[in-house]
Amino acid sequence: MKIKLIRTGGFIPITKSAETEVNLSEQELANLLVTIKHDPAAPRIKDGNYYELTVGSDSTPVDLEKVPDEFKNLFSRLKSDLRIIK
Repeated sequence: MKIKLIRTGGFIPITKSAETEVNLSEQELANLLVTIKHDPAAPRIKDGNYYELTVGSDSTPVDLEKVPDEFKNLFSRLKSDLRIIK
């Protein structure tokens, strides 16, 4: 399945995205999304970066600080591949 990481916000608000194919079961993906889901009650930081993970037509705001160790390489690769959306 294909996943897409989208970054918004920042000092100069530019939207960037990166996508990749992953070999995760539906259950593994659901568990990952529950683990890294952004807390909606958390305050927004001025000029902060915000991320969302898109799978198919579903997008979920995520907190990359919560990524489990087994997925750190995947998210590190996605972050390094972020490109400006025109």
